[in-house]
Amino acid sequence: MDIKSGFTDGPNDGGIDFVYTDGETLYLIQGKSSDSLSTEDIKNVFRKMAETVLNFEDKKYGQYSSMLKSAYLNAYDDLNDDKNIEFVLFTHTTVNDNMRKELLDFSKSDTINGHEISIYDEMELQIKDAILFQDSDLVGEDSIEMFIEDNGGSNNILSYGSAGIIVNVKASAIKRLYEKHGKVGLFSYNIREHINQKSVDDGIDNTIKNDKDNFWFYNNGITIGCEDFHKDGNKIKLYDFSIINGAQTTTKIGESKLIDSKYDFAIVCKIVKAGKSISQSDGFISKISEASNSQKPIKQRDLKSNAKEQKILQSKCAKNGKYALAVEIKRGVRPANYKKVDKWQRVTNDYLGQLIYACVFQHPGPARNGKATMFSSGKLYKQIFLRQHDYDTLYDLVRIGNTYDEFTTEYIKKTTDAEMISFVKNGKFTVLGVLIYCVKKQKGIVNDFESDQVYKDNLTGLLVIDYPYNDLDKNLYSLFDFIIRILKRLYDSKKTLMKITSHSNFFKSESVYEIILKEFDSLDDYDQDKLESFMKIFIEKKKDY
Repeated sequence: MDIKSGFTDGPNDGGIDFVYTDGETLYLIQGKSSDSLSTEDIKNVFRKMAETVLNFEDKKYGQYSSMLKSAYLNAYDDLNDDKNIEFVLFTHTTVNDNMRKELLDFSKSDTINGHEISIYDEMELQIKDAILFQDSDLVGEDSIEMFIEDNGGSNNILSYGSAGIIVNVKASAIKRLYEKHGKVGLFSYNIREHINQKSVDDGIDNTIKNDKDNFWFYNNGITIGCEDFHKDGNKIKLYDFSIINGAQTTTKIGESKLIDSKYDFAIVCKIVKAGKSISQSDGFISKISEASNSQKPIKQRDLKSNAKEQKILQSKCAKNGKYALAVEIKRGVRPANYKKVDKWQRVTNDYLGQLIYACVFQHPGPARNGKATMFSSGKLYKQIFLRQHDYDTLYDLVRIGNTYDEFTTEYIKKTTDAEMISFVKNGKFTVLGVLIYCVKKQKGIVNDFESDQVYKDNLTGLLVIDYPYNDLDKNLYSLFDFIIRILKRLYDSKKTLMKITSHSNFFKSESVYEIILKEFDSLDDYDQDKLESFMKIFIEKKKDY
């Protein structure tokens, strides 16, 4: 789906082979198979991309291919307000250190209008095996060795009463902790595991290799939360502990082949005692983790990864019998029941939040484009995650969402129409929202789009209850196709009048969604009969004899 909707290589492609967005950044990607590109060749790749972006900003895109215009405009409109754009080159050419230094200087020039650039050569494209994480509550007991300076280090510890200390520790001691506990509890109360950030990772690697004696000055250090600690000679004994800030530093040190007892240096380490068990500390340790990590460019979702309501959501979804879900609440950490469920039952909490907001609360546009807002807005977070979840309903929302993904995959195999591919891809949450609106009407919860109950939290139980036939997916496919046909007809009739510039804008507008619901309320008899025939999957049950 991403390839068909984002692939733009061809005549008049503006120097862009592929367009992709994660909602936060628009990636404009070029691939060069040559293994002998010069630095000037690479600069020209980025210059051409920058010229294309400038032309699109000035709405001068008549010269470009329809594939590029569709992919670019839809992806651009899908971005949040920051409108970050990054130029990316994949190449077989080995980009050496001298080339990278020259290209780094080039990236700071006015030529590319302040956009980020990234270059991935063959060395960087080596695939790493995924590490299977099993989140463990805490590391039970271990110690960390202090870095004692030549003068004896009598002032090596700065105490804050008995609640915490700041101490210089050995890099080799951090490496030892990582090797022993890195995958079984060391990061349990950090808001996320180590996430690759090339600029930061390269900086840490370079300091370890070339400037280790200044690591103490360049790095913010790590923070450890524990239930108790005490000094034991030149070591600090730790009990029931986790690193709550500094996963990136710890991981890079732990994986370094240079660090050992002879090649060592000091790191600042803050050790904080919860006062009682971490899990019962009224969120004290989690608050420290959130506060210290919020100073870094992380996702809003990360800040809630240790919240009690997120852990309850994960636990109860996992324990929901044959209707279980494996919900990831912390990036890099797989839930305990990950391997016990089918692939489609493995979801993230932000995707689950999108389904709740799009379907239960009938706001598919903001749900599609507001993943960060769900976690940053206190009001929205409370509405979505502090509600009384019906875990059967969540299961069916995920199941129907997965069926839509499978429908999309089958759909794009059968068509070369780039516009329809884009429409189907961008329309997922709106299609699901309309479907659940029809379910609410079928159940008598709402009468029409003007009902106060349309946007209320009023959906419970399984949506597809023991449907007795083996054509469930077929009926859902037909239902999706029917909804998309009505949506496309509406889009074509309204886009000029409403000055809608892309499918993405059509699907994220709240005012347009009201028009959509009104359209489905006023279907003619033929379309209404078809809709009702597809909706039978939500009412027909197995008969008891």
